[in-house]
Parts: sequence; structure tokens; C-alpha cells
Amino acid sequence: MSVEQPASPIDLAQEETFVLDKIEVRPPTCELVVAGRSEKLEPRVMQVLVTLARRRGKVVSRDELIARCWGGRIVSEDALNRCISAVRRVAEAYGGFQVNTVTRVGYRLDTHGQAADAAELRAEPLLAVLAFDNLSGDPEMAYFSDGLSEEILHTVSRGARLKVVGRSSSFQFRGSDKAVARVVASLGATHVLDGSVRRSGATVRVSASLIECERATAVWSQTFDRHLADVFALQDEIAAAVAKALDVVFTPPDSAAQSIDPAAYDLFLKANQLGTGNVLDGAAYDQLIGFVEEATAIAPRFARAWGLLTHLRASKLRYGTGLVDYADQRARVIEAADTALRLDPGLGGVYHALATLEAFGRFSAREVLYNKALVAWPHDTGVLVAAAFFVSEVGRVRDALDLARRSLEVDPMNFATGFAFASYLDFDGRHVESKGLWDTLLREWPASDLAARGAIANAVQAADWDRFDRLAAEALPRLAQARLTRSWVRLGQALRNPQPAVFEQALGRARDQLANTGTVAIDRLASLCELGLLDEAFGLVERASFSYMFDPALPWASGPLSGGFIFSRGGAGRMMCDPRFVRLCARLGLCDYWVETSRWPDCADHVPYDFRGEARKVAAEGLVGRA
Repeated sequence: MSVEQPASPIDLAQEETFVLDKIEVRPPTCELVVAGRSEKLEPRVMQVLVTLARRRGKVVSRDELIARCWGGRIVSEDALNRCISAVRRVAEAYGGFQVNTVTRVGYRLDTHGQAADAAELRAEPLLAVLAFDNLSGDPEMAYFSDGLSEEILHTVSRGARLKVVGRSSSFQFRGSDKAVARVVASLGATHVLDGSVRRSGATVRVSASLIECERATAVWSQTFDRHLADVFALQDEIAAAVAKALDVVFTPPDSAAQSIDPAAYDLFLKANQLGTGNVLDGAAYDQLIGFVEEATAIAPRFARAWGLLTHLRASKLRYGTGLVDYADQRARVIEAADTALRLDPGLGGVYHALATLEAFGRFSAREVLYNKALVAWPHDTGVLVAAAFFVSEVGRVRDALDLARRSLEVDPMNFATGFAFASYLDFDGRHVESKGLWDTLLREWPASDLAARGAIANAVQAADWDRFDRLAAEALPRLAQARLTRSWVRLGQALRNPQPAVFEQALGRARDQLANTGTVAIDRLASLCELGLLDEAFGLVERASFSYMFDPALPWASGPLSGGFIFSRGGAGRMMCDPRFVRLCARLGLCDYWVETSRWPDCADHVPYDFRGEARKVAAEGLVGRA
């Protein structure tokens, strides 16, 4: 009996040149040659093209592509989608072949003359679940209709593994805005699930209909009358009907068949709705945590409530205003997480919450948790954005872009997804592409300091000084409360009009921070390097302690949104190009992570020195954290 060998990774250097119609494909140099003209492909895109071309006319599974092109490493779904899209752009540009999606299996490269089986090829559906109308006669019951709609969205997304638009985007359509054409134009959905909820005491009537957008026709509709104790079964019935209509398999979670006390469900929905999209202080966290603790006391097998409790407790601990009794609070987070995963191992949000408990410098442990979250919830906006932030921290800006692009596809009207995608475009030096996104964010969220900061940073990195002047003037009234935005304004002013006195002020602020706290914020160090003060910046690195990176009870010195900035080709390009940069990375724990995992940052391939060799050398010196 033969044993199937694991798929071997594609080694481009060993691949021979081949031809696809008029295209000469040269894997060792990642080149395409057509009519004497050469075009370069990214190495990963070339690996995908080689894998598909080897098996032209046959289906290649997604698992095999990941094994051959990523060495089996867990990657975002969008990392593969991006490469497939790039290969398809080659086909569109030069002809000779096409790449077809085989639903729920993989991809097939067909050369011209090979007929694709239309029955097995189908576009992947994108479902928008709208906020069901509240017909209960009580405006205060809107939390219940919205909450039930979100639970149906979650159940469909998870049980059917469908790509579902995030609630931040789909729930913006209400009343007359629910017109299918408007939803399609804004979200690109192929199907819309809409309905209404009428609640009376402990009974509920839910009407739901699934609409196919291209022809604006209902493909399924039904009305359900249920007792609230059976609400989980109701959610499963609706999700299963949608899955059947879309010809996909629905697998409910193990915990779904249980009944639920209506009081517990009410408390859960109230806490979830109040905590969605709102900035919470300590008192607000305590109120919501109280609601969910009461829900779990009433219904101790309510897995989703335990998952929400994990998230709220972890968020309060990491981002709240106080760290009193840290060890006790951490133990309570882990207790809730263990209970949630025991009841339902597929709750991806729990792994996300646990990742926030880890010290920032425990990169390997955090990566394991984010990978588990992505496997469980591959289309969840919160998980995708958090995972993108993590991979930017370890220098994989292109992977961060993949994850952010995926989150933007499923939740295009969510501020966090737009902010993440625009930020990583800037990190990758693509300032022209990101400019329009920043303009959109500023227009849609004019009071957001984050949007102002990102747009100002974009103008500084692109040296677009007219735009910088306008944006800085608009942000001035808010700068007293926005340190990072203020820092970008000062950096822009200094770069535009270099003055020794201004440079000395910037250096003085960094020295004061070191004297007062024992460390220097990494975004401040990067700014000094951009001003040309490299010797001074790296001198501060040698004197500073970065122990906060390894103590989970301590906040990030630069704030929770600046982790990957040191890997930005725009804002920190000079810093990365100096070999002393590697010593800073070692102090942050990054070199140990890179050497142990061989998952190197993007900059390893474009800085003017042997980045990998330097990283291995300083990792052996044991520089982690200490001054």
C-alpha cells in the first residue's frame, strides 16, 4: 500500500521555463516574456502560476496551493485570493489561458481550447444580512430585532462557511435604503437576506426572505412563530434554508440545539448591541460585563454569552483605564474563555480575545491564537483586522494588506477596515493609492482623530505639502487630545522646513520620555530617524528598556495602533535601512521570533545589508527587552 507524500513546496530556482500560448514563463527570475517585452511577478504569484500550470486542465485544491506556495503555513484566505487574482490579470492581459474556480474545491488553469464545465464553475456568493425591521410596536425593542439579525448573520457565516458582509456595513441599510439596487451598488452582494421581527412577551414571529440580486427575485421566504426558548433552533432553520438555497452545506454548532432562557438571551443581546461600535470607559465595561455575567448565571451553557464575556473582560483588562488586581482579572478572562471553548470549540472570537492578553513581545504565542481565530472565523471583520495588525507588527506588511483587503471586501463601510487597509498601503509605500481612501474616511467620519492622523501621515510621506497644510489646519482644534496626530504634524513641519532648533526640540522630547519612563516610544524613534537623527535615535535605543513588551500588565508605550509603523517604507524607511535597526528589533523580541519561525519580514529582501544574518547574530546575544 502506497503512502501519499505531502505536497512539496515550489522552488522557483529549480523550475524550468515553459510556455502558455504566447507567454514565456521564466520561474527562476519571476519573469513573463511576451513579444520580447518582460514583466515581473511577485514570487508568491509565480509559485501559484507554476502550480496551476503544472496541472493544467486539472483541479488543484486550495490546501495543495497553500502547501506548495506557502509551505503549509496558515495564511489568510485573501493571501491566496490575491495571488489567484494576479494570475487572472495576467490571463486577461495576454490571453492564452484562464483560471476557473471550482466551487468548494479549488482552481483549474485551462488553456484555450479546453472547455470549462459551466455546471461546476460558479461565482462565490456574497450574502448581505440586513437589520430585520422591528414590528413590535416598541422602538426600544430595536435592540432585539438588530440583535437577532446579527445572530442569524453569525450563524449563516459560521455554519455555512459563506462569505457574509459585516454588520457594520449591512446594518446601515434601513427603511427605503433597503432597495436591492442600493445594497448591491454599495456592498457588491450577490444575495440579500432581509425580514422583520415581531415580539410579544416570550413569543416571536420572524419573517425572512432571501433575494437574488442580479434579477431582484426572492428565491426563498418563510414566516416562523416560535417561543424565545427555541431561538437557537430558529436561527439554525433560517441559516439552513439560506444555505440550501445557495447550494452550500450548513453545519450547526454542537451547542445550537439547546433551548435558551429568554431572559438570558435578552441580556446577551442588550450587552452585544450596546458594546458594538461604541467607545467604552470603565463604567460602561462594568455595566455590559454585568449584563453578560447575569446571562451566564441564568443560562450556564450559553456558549456565545461566555464568548462575549471573554471579549469584554479581555478588552477592559487590555484597553481599560485601570490595571488593579491584574492577575485576578486575567484569571477571570481565562475562566470565561475555557468555558466558552468547552461548550463550543469553534468560537473564533475567543481566540482573538485570548491573543490580546498575551504580552506584545510574545509573538509566537499570539500568532498561534490569531491563526486559530482565522481558521474558525475566516470572514469575521474583527478577527481579520486584529490579525492584520499582528502581522504588521512582525514586519509582514504584504500579509497585513491581504488580511485588510479581505476585511474591506466583507465590510466596506466599516471604519476599522478602511483605516487598516489605507494604513498598510502607506506602510507599503503606496501613498497615491491610499490617498483616496483617506479622503473617504475623512468625509464619512469627520470627527475621527484616527482618520485625521492617517490622512496627515499620508500627506507627510508623499511630501504633498499643500494637502498637509490644509489637513493640519483642520486638525488643530483637536490636537491637544491627540498625541500621535500632533506628532505627525510636527514631523511634517520639520521635514518641510528643516531647522536645527526644531530637530533639537524633537530630540529633547525623546530624551525627556526616556528620563521619565525608562523607554522611548518606537514611533518617536522612527520620527527621529526620518529627520536624519539616526545616531541619536539608535543611541536612545541602547539606553532604553523595552520590558513593557514582555509584561502583559503594561500598556504599549506608543499606544495600541502603532505596532507595525517601524516597518513602513514611507514613515520609517531610513530606520530600516540602517543595520542598527536590527538591534532594536532584537530588543523588542522580533529577532527571536524570526529566527525560530523563519517567517521573515518584508524588509529582509529590500534593505541594503544582510538582514537575516544580522538578525541571527543579534538574537544570539540575548538582547531581548533589556537596556
